[in-house]
Amino acid sequence: MIVELDRNDNTPLYRQLKGKLSGLIVQRLLLPGSKLPATRELAVSIGVSRNTVIQAYQELEIEGLIASQVGSGAFVSQYLPDGLSAQPAEQQSVMSYEGLISSTWLRSNANLISIFKQLARPEGKTQVIDLASDQPASRLLPVGEFGQCLQSAVRRYGAQLFTSGFPSGFEPLLEYLPTLLARRNIHCHMENLMVVSGLQQALSLIGRLFVDPGDTVLLQNLTYPGALGVFRALQASCIGITMDDQGLCIDVLERVLRHRKPKLLYIVPTFHNPTGTTMAAERRRRLVELCRQSNLLIIEDDYAHDFVFEGREPIPLKAWDTNGGIIHVGSFSESLFPGIRLSWIVAAAPVIERLALLKQSFDLYTNRILQGALLEYCRKGYYEKGLKRKRQVLKQRRDAMIQAMESHFPGEVKWQKPGGGLYQWVDIPEKVDALNLLLKTRAKGVVFSPDRMFAVEEWSRGGFRLGFAAAEEEQISRGVQIVGEALKELLVSDGSE
Repeated sequence: MIVELDRNDNTPLYRQLKGKLSGLIVQRLLLPGSKLPATRELAVSIGVSRNTVIQAYQELEIEGLIASQVGSGAFVSQYLPDGLSAQPAEQQSVMSYEGLISSTWLRSNANLISIFKQLARPEGKTQVIDLASDQPASRLLPVGEFGQCLQSAVRRYGAQLFTSGFPSGFEPLLEYLPTLLARRNIHCHMENLMVVSGLQQALSLIGRLFVDPGDTVLLQNLTYPGALGVFRALQASCIGITMDDQGLCIDVLERVLRHRKPKLLYIVPTFHNPTGTTMAAERRRRLVELCRQSNLLIIEDDYAHDFVFEGREPIPLKAWDTNGGIIHVGSFSESLFPGIRLSWIVAAAPVIERLALLKQSFDLYTNRILQGALLEYCRKGYYEKGLKRKRQVLKQRRDAMIQAMESHFPGEVKWQKPGGGLYQWVDIPEKVDALNLLLKTRAKGVVFSPDRMFAVEEWSRGGFRLGFAAAEEEQISRGVQIVGEALKELLVSDGSE
């Protein structure tokens, strides 16, 4: 392979090489499945150090363009990452978009999320053990029941479902939701509610309503990447607040509030994503009181509250809200199925009014047919029935994961058993790079989510998230065994090989 690099260019040689190879792959001059030259061979042929080639290959692998197979070398990926064309060179557009991409997109971590999603697609593996996703197994999806409810909704509501509607949601569903929320001590009325197209839209709307460029936004130091992307795109100054096994550290938050005037705090207090921890009741009360005194707005993300495996469901922060300073968001996408893309916002009426006006510049209103079908699904008792079944399955998978970790993980690795939710967090020694660990297990068909995907600020510890929603129990056991073997290999080396 002949690749010409420009020694007079200030761009590092490994980045030049990565760019050249990337272009050859995208233009299909290097075909999917074709083997790349060995690092030493390519280094000699183009006159660079072997480390230069290794760095270029590593970046290509992170972006999903190539895949390494132990003992066999590197190969061009069979499937290009989303958004990359696989057309022949003569059909490629000559348009350059680099100077046109908005700074808003560049500030968001959308590209980082895309890279990690590509890493969750092991190359050349037909049997993937997915410990990264929260997508439920197909056998848990209520296809037949929800299909019946779609038909039932059309019969009941007729043309109401096929016309445009209010941006705050389908009125019969808005009338029903207070009953559902009251079971969790959240007492509200229709004017306090809004149904939106997924949790991500809820966060985007709230962010656009409250956050100006330069505003300070607080988050747990490991957090949901989608939320971090929203606030970074709005040019907020994002600060991560330390957590421990009892949730957000209130003392740390108090110190921050003495020196900064943040606009809002985004928090997942129950079955936190990614760590799985649940905030203690006393800390919840202290947090609500502290934020009330500081006039700090709280966004409470309650995405997985339904999945309690032991004990009572924690009381949401919104239940202690006495001044309207807490915006509560929840989602049917987690409790029901991801494809429904229906979430709710509970807030003071003036906030809902403004969010409804803002939503009209997004998508006018949320899908009314799905809202009608969801209402029928709840009224017929399918919702509670489905939650009970899903809780049982998730608990069994959580238990299978804990058992496998106890059998296969080395003693240097630490974890806490989550009381519910979808995720298990694992702390690893600093010498082990979670991304390198992922690259090793990915080559064997196992994927998970590394720590840097969730970090708000510099992350001094090491860790990764394991999801137990997508894989069957046998797959979880085998996947954890493979991760454990890779951990042991890295611990006896320098942790980064």
